[in-house]
Amino acid sequence: MAVKAIALDDDNVQHLIIGLNRENIESLLRGDMFRLPRGIMPELTPDSDIVLMFAETDDDLGKRMPPSMQRN
Repeated sequence: MAVKAIALDDDNVQHLIIGLNRENIESLLRGDMFRLPRGIMPELTPDSDIVLMFAETDDDLGKRMPPSMQRN
């Protein structure tokens, strides 16, 4: 499963972070679609960033997230 997060900056602008692992990339290359889970509806604006991160595994992706966003 891809890592997904919504981050809020100091100006209260939401940014979408999507982390894809090797399995997710291979799935996209096969033509599969990537969808956000229901209920995740970020309020993106022209000032919002959409960040794509890549790593071999979900654990590797988690290590790239800032400490405040990592799961314990």
